[in-house]
Amino acid sequence: MQSTRLLFADSANRDVQLYPSGNSYTLHLTSPIKNVERVDLVSARVPNTMYNLTTGSNVVSVSSSNVSLNEGFYSVYGLAAALTTATLTLEYLVDEGHFLFSSTTSFTIFIHSQELSTMLGIAKSTLLTSALAGPTDPAYATKYILRSSTLVNMSLNEYVFLDIDELRTPSHVDTGAITGSLGTITGSNTNRSFAPVMMDVGSACIKNFHECKDYSVSVTYPEPIASLQRLTVRWVDKSGAPLNFRGWETNAFVLRLHIRERESEEEQQDLGNRVAQLELQRILDEQTLAPVKEEPKKKTPFGKWTVLVVLVLLALGYGAYKTFIASRQMQ
Repeated sequence: MQSTRLLFADSANRDVQLYPSGNSYTLHLTSPIKNVERVDLVSARVPNTMYNLTTGSNVVSVSSSNVSLNEGFYSVYGLAAALTTATLTLEYLVDEGHFLFSSTTSFTIFIHSQELSTMLGIAKSTLLTSALAGPTDPAYATKYILRSSTLVNMSLNEYVFLDIDELRTPSHVDTGAITGSLGTITGSNTNRSFAPVMMDVGSACIKNFHECKDYSVSVTYPEPIASLQRLTVRWVDKSGAPLNFRGWETNAFVLRLHIRERESEEEQQDLGNRVAQLELQRILDEQTLAPVKEEPKKKTPFGKWTVLVVLVLLALGYGAYKTFIASRQMQ
């Protein structure tokens, strides 16, 4: 027999002295839940606070002058505004998905940061020199320009992971590249995490995950969890690093627990008694309903009542034996 229970977890209920950040904390259940066979993620609520530029010091050199930026979750237009100076303009070309630097004088670009390289679509650690605009860029006639070589990418993490120590599962497997002579797999940092959550919301927005709206996350365990007494929670990115919520430390989720119910000792004893009673009734019915043949009366050492008493004692003994066997199985 199986039953279900809903389990609600909220980072606001953590001990903030022990766990100041909402990216890692432990919550204790008000009462243990035993024999957990399967766990579903019903819903989750987590903020998207991930910066796409996490280190802003000396991220780019423009004509040998180092430029630093504040950390942040930059949009294409925000980054263009941040890198535009009195002598150099950065624009986002919507129709191309590229950035374009322009100036009235020649200039060079050298990207130091991999994050900024991804965002701008310009190779890292490569000195690039501007050139006069050609006939395909008439709007920039007489100007020196430098266009990004690949599509810009302002995203940092498409997924985050809800990792719960007590609910880790071998059924969720990460992937990575095979490197080295030993054929080891690198980049696999979220192996066995409980649930991936797609961050399909903008920066500084709340992701509200729902199993019916998004997708189903369900984990069936090879052996039931004997007793679930606490949840050790971590929110991590695809590299396995804890998320930086930057002061927005509230997150929550709801789990559906599928429980294997075991019959109590009293229920098994009642069942044994009912079986014994039914067996006794069957014996009595057979004795009552059996056709009686007319035979000459013979003297027997036992009367009919003696036989009936023996049958009753046998039935009761059988019931007691069944109850004893059931109680031994529960131990």
